[in-house]
Amino acid sequence: MPTPISELVTEKELLDFSQHFSVVRPTVGSRLFPDQKTQYIEQEFYRMTENGNLPMAAMVHALDTEAHIASRIPMERIDVEELLIKEKTNLTERLRRLTRGMNMSADQMRSYIFDDVARMAETVVTRAEKAKMDAVALGKFTIYENGLHFDIDYGIPAENFVTSDWSEIDADILGDIRKWRLLAVANGVTPNVAITTEGVVTYMMNNTAIQKAIFGVSGTGILPTMEQLNVLMRSQFGFSIETNEARYGQIVTEKGEAVIKQHRYFPENTFVLDATAPNGSLGIGLWGVTPEEDAQNGSWDSLRQQQFVTVAQWSEKDPVATWTKASGLFVPVMPNPYGHIIASVGASADAASDDGAEG
Repeated sequence: MPTPISELVTEKELLDFSQHFSVVRPTVGSRLFPDQKTQYIEQEFYRMTENGNLPMAAMVHALDTEAHIASRIPMERIDVEELLIKEKTNLTERLRRLTRGMNMSADQMRSYIFDDVARMAETVVTRAEKAKMDAVALGKFTIYENGLHFDIDYGIPAENFVTSDWSEIDADILGDIRKWRLLAVANGVTPNVAITTEGVVTYMMNNTAIQKAIFGVSGTGILPTMEQLNVLMRSQFGFSIETNEARYGQIVTEKGEAVIKQHRYFPENTFVLDATAPNGSLGIGLWGVTPEEDAQNGSWDSLRQQQFVTVAQWSEKDPVATWTKASGLFVPVMPNPYGHIIASVGASADAASDDGAEG
């Protein structure tokens, strides 16, 4: 008698998968917000107040006098709660269709199941990446999906949201960048990175003032390379530009059929300035303990600390179904928003948006 689908993969195997499923990806968000696990759903952390990262000057004293007692740098307390991200799929109907009339071994069917397990887990990681890039490009973690509509605002000052039209070849791009950099410096941050898109880089490469700055007064019309553009940015402003053209898919129904829509992680016509920490990060991707993981019990050990996404499986008798679900509790944390500059540089100078994607 063949083994039921629901028994092909054990709870222990799913737990082992969850505890060894890495969420690190070769993406901008993964680097800017390294992932960290906590056992608490509600987080309280302290971040620097405005100008809090500036060097503080000691006072001059006369000889034989008592040293001035230094004041501690004030900190802001921030409360944040991870949000539940989850997705499930029904394995039974697809497996029955695929295996009907075929002599698939139990190992082949297990492999197929684990393909779906991995796919569900990957949807959670993809949503976390979107949240990280929302924090960078929008200054907020935007939730507009599944009947929910709210933002987690990171408190970036209103004056740090700026606009300009860089689509014209004579736009004052260098002047804009100089002004925005000084805005960040006035808030105690010296930018060392700019994050944008290839479309914005094309605006910059086509700009006559930038061409002249690189090639001289007779250099109009010569398109610089990315390296030449970055040499100019480093020499003029002390930062390098990196682009993010990565995309993710969203399944929607059109005319009764499922189609996959493509969306950007980082919105077009957006230019962000900020300063990364020595490890290249802007914050932390904070993961918590999911309800499914909590139900597994067990001590808070090294394996639990690396269990970012939890996978569970269960069966229903009526209607007959075997479900696989992946879940994660996640929120990006940005500890210093004051020098974070978000510029909208398209032709219409619209505020940065996520191109209408729901999640």
